[in-house]
Amino acid sequence: MRAPWLGIVLAPALAATSAMAQPLDELERDDSLALSIAWRMQVANAAYCARAAPSTGVQLEDTAAYDDPATVRGTYGLSGDIYVGAIAQNGPGDAAGLSVNTTIAAIDGRPVATIPAPPARAPFDRLIQIQAMLDDAAARDGAVTLTTAEGQTVRINAVRACHVVVRIDDDKNYARATRDEIRLGRKHFDAAHGNVDVLAAMIGHEMAHAVLDHQAQLAASHGSVAVTRRTEREADRLSVWLMANAGYRPEGAIEFQRTIIAASAGFLTVDPTHGSWRERARVIATEIAVLKSAPDADWAHRFQREP
Repeated sequence: MRAPWLGIVLAPALAATSAMAQPLDELERDDSLALSIAWRMQVANAAYCARAAPSTGVQLEDTAAYDDPATVRGTYGLSGDIYVGAIAQNGPGDAAGLSVNTTIAAIDGRPVATIPAPPARAPFDRLIQIQAMLDDAAARDGAVTLTTAEGQTVRINAVRACHVVVRIDDDKNYARATRDEIRLGRKHFDAAHGNVDVLAAMIGHEMAHAVLDHQAQLAASHGSVAVTRRTEREADRLSVWLMANAGYRPEGAIEFQRTIIAASAGFLTVDPTHGSWRERARVIATEIAVLKSAPDADWAHRFQREP
């Protein structure tokens, strides 16, 4: 599952802790960093996204998604299976005083224990349902109340954001996106070494796929290399607009190509669906010039789609 080594690394060091409520390891810190960067971009671009909804900037986790749930509970000081795994910095959950590693007992009064434990063959099923409960309540009411295992209630006032879920996928080396979800491969994420502009470029590229609904185009094309190439080029170009609106350096998208993509593809490798990293960097540089010459960063009106 997600991190089978987790308890082996951390349990001895944390054996004497109780209910610690801050990120305790690299896994949680990375999740919160990815969520924080994505959240900033989602909120900054909400006015331009066709699919936007009130959101909390809170990412829940389920110990059932790990190989050893009991060790995870002990390591993180949890009193139940459902807990806060990541919080977007300066997001609604952060503003409400919620902390990472807070055990959640109920969402809007509904006990999470009413959701059956997931089967071994589908360990993420319960987490998907519970995260949907949180997101649906925020979208429906503009706010959501979480009840902790200690009986405290935390009301989170949601903020409008582009609708897409962002997670680090520890089983993948690359990033990918659908219209609802972004998965960042662990290898790519680690290769950024915490450079927020490079990470914003990585997230921005995948977010562009989501907000432009490239999934529908790719499905209709039945795997056409030409259509895939077009969507990848659009995602490279739109990423700089998404970054700029959130205050990230759009040049980080060029650095992303020069460092992470060049290293992962190989010096002489040219991906037929993406092109070479040098070609992509040139396209991005041209788009940055277009962005900087535009009267505003309203990409819904200023961005030119690929023919």
